[in-house]
Amino acid sequence: MLKRAARGHDPGGITATRPGECGVLCPACPQPGKNLPEGWQDAPPELRFLYCLFLAIDANFRLKRKAVSSDEADPSLLDGKAYFVAEKDSKNYLKEFGDLIIQELMLSDRQLDLLQLVTGVGTIDCSRHDIKRPTSVGDLQKGKRYVNMDYLFFSSLKHSDVTEIVVSYDIACQWSKNLWNRMSSYPHWMHVDHDGENQFHFLVPKFHLPTHIMACQTIFSFNYNRNVGRTDGEAPE
Repeated sequence: MLKRAARGHDPGGITATRPGECGVLCPACPQPGKNLPEGWQDAPPELRFLYCLFLAIDANFRLKRKAVSSDEADPSLLDGKAYFVAEKDSKNYLKEFGDLIIQELMLSDRQLDLLQLVTGVGTIDCSRHDIKRPTSVGDLQKGKRYVNMDYLFFSSLKHSDVTEIVVSYDIACQWSKNLWNRMSSYPHWMHVDHDGENQFHFLVPKFHLPTHIMACQTIFSFNYNRNVGRTDGEAPE
């Protein structure tokens, strides 16, 4: 992967590789400077949907990891350089904002298998073309906790400069309520402009929506929102 990312031709070498730089960007998603016309950011409100980014959030709880090794014995070859977030940075974040240490969590929660260090994997995908995004995948320790998914969400946004974003998540109705309040307490690199130029729209994937209350089925429905086409938001599934 380092060879395909042309890291061997960089004067700084492999160590100069930036987070997510080895990841392949979705060729069909809006990429400023690559596939968008000049002046796209000046488009009138009724045409902004043409340059909209569609993201989907979900997790897979079949992808578990038993506590049989360690990062020292089995280190990552591309730690944070492609699709997974950097292990050390994410753990430091969880210790500070998740109010936990992973081993302590395992010992305190009897519903978890004590031999499992990772109970699942969370991801932020492109929901229109079903492609993984750089630094948008990470380990989970106790379900889809907000603190984990927030980290992946804001880490994914670092690789996009578009101003119109549609986010689908099976619990978007609850998760998005205090998202910006939570963001204010996170590190500065996770902060995004959400009151000014950037516009965020939170919806629930179509397959999951019928299990929600009627109010959610109206407000968070792809079918009842403009400029989303026939997107279903179920890409990670």
